[in-house]
Amino acid sequence: MANKDKAKGAEYSRRAREKKKAEDARLGVEYVVFEMPAGVKELLAAEVKAHGYDQVQALRQDMALSWAAADPEERARRLQRPDAPAFEISPKLARKFDSATRAEIRRNPGDEFYRDQSPG
Repeated sequence: MANKDKAKGAEYSRRAREKKKAEDARLGVEYVVFEMPAGVKELLAAEVKAHGYDQVQALRQDMALSWAAADPEERARRLQRPDAPAFEISPKLARKFDSATRAEIRRNPGDEFYRDQSPG
């Protein structure tokens, strides 16, 4: 009798999955799975809270729709990643680095490197 109950349960689950699949196809729903860098999940959870969403899924859907609605130039702008050329060293940071470098040279004399000052 236990096997019969399991079979009934399995059949019920199969039908429910098929019904859900048919409904998703009718509505044009697709499932997309992707990996994200560590920490993105927490960032999305914070955005859910900040913007009054009930679930991360709703935020993801709105983000995808926003992306699709953007013009090509806006999409290109959003895809720009911060990289080394975009990193600017402030004068304050440059002075701090110079000071630390000079202190390091004083602690370990002999490590100095002198650039050839002659032209050409």
